[in-house]
Amino acid sequence: MNKFKDKKIISLLKKSPENGLSLALDIYGGAVKTICKNILSDYKNEDIEEAISDTFFKLWQNIDNFEQDKKTPLKSYIYAIARNTALDKRRKIKTSNFILPIEEDALGVSINMEDDLSKKINNKIIYKTIDNMEEPDKSIFILRYFYFEKIKDISSRLGLSPKKVENCLYRQKGKLKKALIEGGIIYE
Repeated sequence: MNKFKDKKIISLLKKSPENGLSLALDIYGGAVKTICKNILSDYKNEDIEEAISDTFFKLWQNIDNFEQDKKTPLKSYIYAIARNTALDKRRKIKTSNFILPIEEDALGVSINMEDDLSKKINNKIIYKTIDNMEEPDKSIFILRYFYFEKIKDISSRLGLSPKKVENCLYRQKGKLKKALIEGGIIYE
C-alpha cells in the first residue's frame, strides 16, 4: 500500500507538483512536523513552520535524485530531508542571532555590536579566540557563556573544582578582551 502511495506522490511531484506536495503533506506532514518540532523545540513556531515548508520544497526540488529502485522508502528520504533542514535552520539561527552573552563590564570594554561590519569583525575574533582555546578551557567557556550553565554544574560535569572553573573563566575572558582590543571594534 505504501509503495503505491509513494509512486503516486513521486509521479505527481513530477507532473503536477501542487497535487504531489499536497498528497505528500497529507501522508507525511505529521511526522515531518514532529521531526522539525523536536529539533527546533526551543525556537519560534514560525521557524518550525518554515523548516516544514522547506522540507517539502526540497522534496519537490530533489525528487529526481530519489531512486525508487533502491530499498529506501520515500518516507525515509523525506524524514532525512526534514532532519537535515531543521538542523541547518538551527545552525543558521544560532549563528545569525549570535550575541556575545558576556557582559561588557565583565570584559572591561564597550563592544560595538550595532552595525553589521562591527558585528562580523567582533564575531570572527570571538570565534577564533574560542577556537584557539585548549581543553578544558574551551569547554568551560562554551558551557558557561553559550549554554549558560552554572559554575557548579560545569565543575561536576568536567570533574573540576568550582574554583578551577572560575579561574579558567577569568583567564579566558582576559584573553578575549585582549583579542578584541587588538583587532576588534570597541569603544574606548
